[in-house]
Amino acid sequence: MDLKPLCQRVADRLGIDPLEIKFEEIIDDSRLYIKEEYVAINSKFENDYVECAKAITHEYRHVFQIFYANMFNDDRDRRWRSELSNLVNTSNMSDKGSNYISQELELDAFSFTKYYLDKYESIRINNKIAGYDEIIDKYISINYNFL
Repeated sequence: MDLKPLCQRVADRLGIDPLEIKFEEIIDDSRLYIKEEYVAINSKFENDYVECAKAITHEYRHVFQIFYANMFNDDRDRRWRSELSNLVNTSNMSDKGSNYISQELELDAFSFTKYYLDKYESIRINNKIAGYDEIIDKYISINYNFL
């Protein structure tokens, strides 16, 4: 499965350079290693194009968020910079993960993923977290010009 064309399309949309993709035995579906400049995707998705597309789009959006938070000076970048300094991930999230999914950075990444994959790749996705799709859809409707 060749993911490079998708990586390039998503990177072009976000104005970032594509990162290397590696499949690893990780607890998460995917993880961004910004310093090492790669995205790890759970090896259980190695032959699942849709799950890989979701992972790439989501993690590339995080790269964009880091860039944005360090380049601009507005309300959004201040909120994102604050969250970036206190990130919640699988190593420090609450039992139910509510402090993870309630982060604006995650809502934005999940929303961008749903929006981008539907609009540009003709892939429709639904989030696995009950009720989160409604929140994502509202975020998209408010922020579609930024996605």
